[in-house]
Amino acid sequence: MPLHLISPFDRPLDTRPDEGFETPSAKSWRQHAADTCYILVKAGGFLGSTYLMTLGLPLLFFLLISGGSVDLLFAQIENLAGRFLTADPVRKAGFVEELKFAAVGLATLLAVWRLPRFLNEVATRLQGEKL
Repeated sequence: MPLHLISPFDRPLDTRPDEGFETPSAKSWRQHAADTCYILVKAGGFLGSTYLMTLGLPLLFFLLISGGSVDLLFAQIENLAGRFLTADPVRKAGFVEELKFAAVGLATLLAVWRLPRFLNEVATRLQGEKL
C-alpha cells in the first residue's frame, strides 16, 4: 500500500468545469483596427458628402429662383457679388457671419437628417462580419 496521498491537483479531472460551454471567440487587435478604420472611412464619406450637399443647396436655390436659366443665375450672383464688394466693412463682416451661421446650420440639419441611415448601414455591416 502506497503511503503518498493523491490530491485533486495530482489526478486528472473526470470532467472539465467549462465543458459544454462555448466561449465566444475574442476579436484580435487587427479586427478591432479594421472595424475602426471602416467606421472612420464611412464617417469621412458621410461628412464629405454632407458638406458637398451643403455647398450645393445654395446653388440649387439660386437656380430655382432663376427658373432654370443659367443667364439669370449668373446675373443674380453678379448682383450679389457687386453689392458685397461695394458694402462697407461692417456690413461685409455682418453678411459673412450670417452666411457662416446659415452654412453651419444647414450642414447640421443635413447631417441630422442623414444620420439614422448612416448608423444603420455601419451597424448592419459590422454585425454582418460577426455572424
